[in-house]
Amino acid sequence: MPAKHVKSVLITGTTSGLGRGLLEHYAGRGVKVISVNRRRVAELEASHPAVHFACVDVRSATAVEELIGALAASGELPDVFILNAGINRLDNDAAFDLPAYRDVVETNLYGVLNFVAPLTRLPPAGVDRHVVAISSVVTYAGNPRGLGYQTSKRALTGCFDVWSRMYEGTDLVFKQVILGPVPTSIYTMRDKLPGWMFRIKNLASASLPGAVGAVARFAPTRRKKLIYPWRAFALFGAMRLGGAIVPGFLQGRRTLDGRPRRARRNEPA
Repeated sequence: MPAKHVKSVLITGTTSGLGRGLLEHYAGRGVKVISVNRRRVAELEASHPAVHFACVDVRSATAVEELIGALAASGELPDVFILNAGINRLDNDAAFDLPAYRDVVETNLYGVLNFVAPLTRLPPAGVDRHVVAISSVVTYAGNPRGLGYQTSKRALTGCFDVWSRMYEGTDLVFKQVILGPVPTSIYTMRDKLPGWMFRIKNLASASLPGAVGAVARFAPTRRKKLIYPWRAFALFGAMRLGGAIVPGFLQGRRTLDGRPRRARRNEPA
């Protein structure tokens, strides 16, 4: 199904960043867009009167299932689901912050799985449904102080690897975008991390318009995975290799303010 034949698309997390870019891309081409956010943004909704805005917390399985049920009952279930909603938090610095970690995982992982569960229970309708997860190259080498982001994306990639094989050849097309850094609001902790780390991140970055175009071209195909841009995969893969070879490399053994994480054994605290 070429991109120009996409009739409708559901996008989560459209208040900013990649999600908003995708909303504007599709809306500008006359595609019916269903925008799902946990909060209403009056300026965004006023700018796109033709878009169907649904105020739904993706962390709520019940709320998402009700949305999918209503769309299916009204014949408005879209051709493409781009499950983009995501957050990043500093959750593992001087101590492990469980509530912050849980918030990230519930948004980034369960915020996607909550859509998958009801979709797999719907009977086949003779129309392909493309379910696109936005994962990340941090699955290869993430910032250990943002542990929820890294582990949620790793789990998401694992789930979609399985589903892409299980549902191959059916009306449900599971696929994922392994996205390099994009300079949006989720591009976090710049003022706290070492300069060398952000220089590497900048080298691996994709522009927002480039990422939007790549995702839009990929979404209606039957390809299972898009890595964009490829240089991000190479750089983060090299960082992962460095972590395996060099003790302490990118392991967060010191806190962000440079203090040792804990006193070594047999040393006074």
